[in-house]
Amino acid sequence: MKDGMLWKVLLLLLGIMTGGLFLVAYIIFKNSYGRKDSDKNMALPGPEWAKDYHERYIAGCLWNRDVPGQTWYLTSRDGLTLEAKFVPAKGEAVRNIILAHGYQSVYYKDFSEIAQWYVENGANILFISQRASIGSGGKYLTMGIRESEDLADWAMMMDRKTGGKLPMYFHGISMGAATVMMAQGEALPVNMHGIIADCGFTSPWDISVAVSRQWYPWLPAKLLGSAVGLYCHTKAGFWLREKNTVDILKKAKVPTLFIHGMMDDFVPPHMTVKNYQACAAPKSLMMSEEATHALSWFYDTEKYKKAVLDFIAEQEKK
Repeated sequence: MKDGMLWKVLLLLLGIMTGGLFLVAYIIFKNSYGRKDSDKNMALPGPEWAKDYHERYIAGCLWNRDVPGQTWYLTSRDGLTLEAKFVPAKGEAVRNIILAHGYQSVYYKDFSEIAQWYVENGANILFISQRASIGSGGKYLTMGIRESEDLADWAMMMDRKTGGKLPMYFHGISMGAATVMMAQGEALPVNMHGIIADCGFTSPWDISVAVSRQWYPWLPAKLLGSAVGLYCHTKAGFWLREKNTVDILKKAKVPTLFIHGMMDDFVPPHMTVKNYQACAAPKSLMMSEEATHALSWFYDTEKYKKAVLDFIAEQEKK
């Protein structure tokens, strides 16, 4: 084969491979970051989810969904209408807690039992619906990058609406944990007392590469992540590397409790360890040896309660 023909064949193959990579990247982008308003997304999971704890889990979800509350609205900095559900404390309120749900989830699933426990122990809670989630506007989620800005604005609103005197906390799970950690880089109420980050990742880029290696092992993860990142920028207006929790936590001032299940096969537990090590603010760490993703509460309920209560007590004695 002549050199000229060989180069043409190589360039053709390179073009096909590049086109294929970007096609796969676009499909991943649409499936991973695009809005999901399906009945499947809203439906409660079957008995395979949480297994031994399934009945408790479903009961907690139903409490979250059905408990009476006020609907609040917020206009995001980029013009989206966001929704939240405010539930007052049982009895006298002694603190405010904003609950940030995870990736492609809804508020009533991720805080099963936890929200009710907070309310019964003197907390006003605000269930926020993250952008591109049920009830809120937006075509794309951003893995905590824009959501952290939304959260800071929700915090200001909740503080104002409840009189500006109650200690405030954030509690996030999975992508919600990344959201609450990233919010450390935003202006927050002066009475911000603490952050609880349960099974959070270190950055959208890191989790994208980690999941790509797990789900698409035959593809080059970093190259695929870069292609997906281009779609994130051009279609959804953010970069996968735009924020990372490690850099933000190095400058953190808000005390943070980190939680993770050691059997998590979605967000690697080492990401929480890395976040914990980076955090410059007062910090504590709770690892659940048997818990899978986002289920540390159910696998280690009493340990989880103690970690949270000890954390809150430490902040409120100051």
